[in-house]
Amino acid sequence: MFSNMIDRFNTDLVGNSLAVIVLLLMVFSLIYQGFQFYLGVPGEGKKADASKRINWLIPALCLAGMVVASYLSFVETTKIPAVCGPIGDCNSVQQSSYARLWGVLPVGIAGLAGYLAILVCWFVWRYGPPKWRTVSILGMEGMIIFGLIFSIYLTFLEPFVIGATCIWCISSAVVMMLLFWITTKPAILAWQEWSET
Repeated sequence: MFSNMIDRFNTDLVGNSLAVIVLLLMVFSLIYQGFQFYLGVPGEGKKADASKRINWLIPALCLAGMVVASYLSFVETTKIPAVCGPIGDCNSVQQSSYARLWGVLPVGIAGLAGYLAILVCWFVWRYGPPKWRTVSILGMEGMIIFGLIFSIYLTFLEPFVIGATCIWCISSAVVMMLLFWITTKPAILAWQEWSET
């Protein structure tokens, strides 16, 4: 079994190495930010407010993720060859059994729905009624954590099970990881504020 994983990894050394680097960064992010949540975030006020940079960065990343997920959805539903670029073999990944959830729902469509839901939560967090803001940031963080864990799973499958890496999928994983880094602190502050009431 282990030798099969090595053989699959070696089919695309550059693309699969990139996938492993992204995989390790996602696992590190999850562990590090998990400790941040466990330990709490020091000072800077107790408001779950974001800087101006976060105000536009979250929807920008969601839109980037939606573009990637839309393209993958198009490829998965029409079964046309994907444009991959010089790294990886997107078509092997998109034609694998792992490109559909439960053998039915294309992963790209699930990703598109996830990014859209995160964007809606961001909008409610920033502009919705005050009583919904804390719930929306915590909901947004929950969806991002789920998306990151699912991205870790899919990124592991690429080099070690499928034997090919999809640069579009890696891009979506990086977007989810960046969203996780950006939203964890405001979510921790919102959690502290909510648990104090």
